[in-house]
Amino acid sequence: MVDIVFPVSTAPGARPGEGAGRLINAYAEKLQDGARAAFARRRVPGLRLLATATENGMRGMHFHNGTLYIAIAERLRKVTLVGSTYTVTDLGALPGAGRVTFARNNKAPVPDILCVTENDVYVVTSGAPPVSLGDGDLPQPLTVCFLAGYFIFAIRDGRVFFSGINDTTISALDFGKAESKPGGIYGAYPYGEMLLLCGPSFIEVWQNAGNATGSPFSRAAVIPRGIAGTFAIAGFEDGFSSIVFVGDDNGVYMLSGGYTPAKISTPDLERLIEIVADKTTLDVTVGVTSGHNWVAVSGPNFTWVYEVNTGLWHERASYLDDHWRAVCSAQAFGGWVMGDRSTGRVWMLDPNIAKEGADPLVASFISQPASGFPNRVAIPRADFDFIVGQGLVAGDEPIETDPVVLISWSDDGGETFKVPVERKLGALATRKTRVTVNRTGTAGPYGRMWKLDISDPVYLSLLSGQMDGNPRSR
Repeated sequence: MVDIVFPVSTAPGARPGEGAGRLINAYAEKLQDGARAAFARRRVPGLRLLATATENGMRGMHFHNGTLYIAIAERLRKVTLVGSTYTVTDLGALPGAGRVTFARNNKAPVPDILCVTENDVYVVTSGAPPVSLGDGDLPQPLTVCFLAGYFIFAIRDGRVFFSGINDTTISALDFGKAESKPGGIYGAYPYGEMLLLCGPSFIEVWQNAGNATGSPFSRAAVIPRGIAGTFAIAGFEDGFSSIVFVGDDNGVYMLSGGYTPAKISTPDLERLIEIVADKTTLDVTVGVTSGHNWVAVSGPNFTWVYEVNTGLWHERASYLDDHWRAVCSAQAFGGWVMGDRSTGRVWMLDPNIAKEGADPLVASFISQPASGFPNRVAIPRADFDFIVGQGLVAGDEPIETDPVVLISWSDDGGETFKVPVERKLGALATRKTRVTVNRTGTAGPYGRMWKLDISDPVYLSLLSGQMDGNPRSR
C-alpha cells in the first residue's frame, strides 16, 4: 500500500502538475502524539445568521456595550440582542459607498464614537442619526483609530492629526507627519502601545513621547515595507494579537511583538495578489474560533486563510463563488461577527455550524500527486481514513442523517478529474464504515491525485489515505 498524502497547507502550484495538494474550506489541525495520524483535516468554521439588514454591502462595524454598529450601503444601523433575538434598527443616513473605520475613546460616563467615511467624519450615538463632526481644522481623513487617549486621524498626504484627550476636538496644530519616504500614508493603526503609520513603501512606528505641542507621538522606527491599501491590513481589532498586511511587494506579512515583519505568504498566493490590478480591492479580515486565530486575505477572485498559531494556509470560497463572502469583523456577542460582501446579512463565525446560512459549505481535500514517474501505475483500490459514523439521529435527510463523500481522481496533475463516485461516511455510530473505491484505472507520468468533496453538514475529519499501486512498464 502507498500513502495518499493530503496537505497540511494548501499549495495549488502555478500550473496543474506543480501543486502539492489543496485544502478548500478545510484546514489541518495537529493531533496529539499517539493519535493514528499526525493531523486531522477539518471543515472550516461556518457562518450562523444573526440578523439581516434591508440594504446590501457591508462597509464596516464596531461593537460597544452590547450594541453592534454596522455601516451598510448608505445607512448606519445597530444590532442588539434581547433575550435570544437579534434586532436591527436603522439609525440614519451614512452617505458613501466605500469602506469605513470606527473608533471609540475612554470618555466617562459615555464614550465618543467616531466613524470616518470617504466624505466626512461622523459622530455615532445609539439613539440618534450620525451627525457630521464638522471640525474645520481637520482635513478629510482616510482612517480613524484610538490610542493612549487620542482619536488619531490619518491623512493621505502623510499627516496624522490627534484629538484632545478623550475628546473630539481637534486643533489645526496638533499633527505630525510621516516623512521617512515620500508617498504619504494609507492609514494609521494601533499596535499595542505603538502607532503604525502605513504608506505605500514604508511603515513608520510612532510612540507616545508626551510632546507638549504638535503631535504627542514621535517616530521611533521605520520599517522598509509598505502596505497595498487602506484595508489590506488587520489584526489591530480588540481580541486579536497580531498585525497582518499585504505588502507593497505582493507578499503577506505579520507583525507580532516586534518591528520586523515576517513574510508568511507562499509564491502561490503572491502570484494571485500580483495579478490584482486594483490593489484597493484587497482586504484582510480576522476572527477567532476554538483557539484558532484566522486571517483571511481576499482579492476579487480568491480568499486564502492563515492560521496564526500553526502557520498553515487554506483556501476559502462560499457556495457558487470563487472567494469568501465574509468581510469586516468585530469581536461581539461572545464571538466574532462578520459582514457580507453582497447582502445585508450579519454572521457569527461558528465552528459548530457546517453551512453558511442556508448554503452548503463544501470542503474539498485534494491530495499531493503520487507518482511512479516515468512509469504508469495501476491502482486497483484506495482507502480513506475518516472519522466515520457522524450522522445525526434527527436532521435533514439524508444530508445530516446519512452523509456521503464524493471521490474523484486526476491523472493529469489536477487539470481534470473523473466523474466522482459516492461513498457513505456512516450514519450515527456506524463505526465500521469503510470509505473505499476499487478499479480506478492506471495513472500516467503525472501521478494520481485524489479529490474528496463533502457538503453534508456533519462533523468532518479526514486523517489519511492509502492506495494499492502496481507499477507498469512504460
